[in-house]
Amino acid sequence: MASAVQGEVLDLGGHTSPDGAITLLFSDIEGSTALIEELGERPWFDLVRNHNAIVRGVVRAHEGTVVKSQGDGFMLAFASAHSALRCAIEVERAFTAPPAGRPDAFKIRIGAHTGFVIEDSDDFYGRNVVLAARIADQASGGEILVSSAAKQYTESDPTFRFEHRGELRLKGLVGEHSVYALAWDDQA
Repeated sequence: MASAVQGEVLDLGGHTSPDGAITLLFSDIEGSTALIEELGERPWFDLVRNHNAIVRGVVRAHEGTVVKSQGDGFMLAFASAHSALRCAIEVERAFTAPPAGRPDAFKIRIGAHTGFVIEDSDDFYGRNVVLAARIADQASGGEILVSSAAKQYTESDPTFRFEHRGELRLKGLVGEHSVYALAWDDQA
């Protein structure tokens, strides 16, 4: 069941899987600060506004929730790890090649983790939130990195292929964490 704080079971408002876990995705545009310099502030703002609209639409289509966004980054929550990873793939595909007439190509970095969290005032907290964010920090543009927990929730689905990226030490977290790249460029 969901995490308890001071003996009270939290209501995660339908964001959880049957066992009470949620899958978090963190995403952002790789090198967005350099894009501001390259494009100028107004074109960059237009790019980010378009990016944000596309991400929000894809998240809705996969029954996810935008927990919060800041600039070009998102924290997203899903009851289904499968839906979360399918959403991540679709987001990557949406930005793989810029549409005709838009020369400003950019890449998205995404990290995913499945676990239990603390919810307070429509935000999520706890070690699992930090773990998801740190995994996203390790991703390169165009890459989806997932934790071993997110992989375990989805590895029985033959449409997902994972490549082990190693045991990583993540800032502020104890121990090493297995991280996997989700292959998405050849997925149906």
